[in-house]
Amino acid sequence: MLQYRTSNFAPSVAAIQKHLGAVETELEKIGRIAGRQTSDAAAAASDQIGDAISTILSEMVDRFRKGGQAAGDQAGRLSNQALDLGAKYGSDALARVASEAEQRPLFTVGVALGIGILIGAALLGGASSASSSSGARRRRR
Repeated sequence: MLQYRTSNFAPSVAAIQKHLGAVETELEKIGRIAGRQTSDAAAAASDQIGDAISTILSEMVDRFRKGGQAAGDQAGRLSNQALDLGAKYGSDALARVASEAEQRPLFTVGVALGIGILIGAALLGGASSASSSSGARRRRR
């Protein structure tokens, strides 16, 4: 009896197998199409992400450049202020020295003479120590 049933179902099983093979072939085609579409979509997304990152980096570079220019401008303003302040203090000090020189001329000449002697001694002392060290080198040889 089992033989009888299998022979009755054999054409139906073959038809089902044929349909399953056709479904499998269609699924393979759909998979390849989906894979290509996914690959194309991934490539497009990659391009879009690359463009977005490039735009963001360009904006950051521009901001840094503008920040550097602003820092340079600020440094220029500060240096001008420092120069003005230094000139003001210098002219105030010069006026004060001139006023002191007018009030005490002998004292001013004495201070200038003392400073000149100190500078001269320092220069002559440095020159004599340089010549004595070179003489000591000659004697050692």
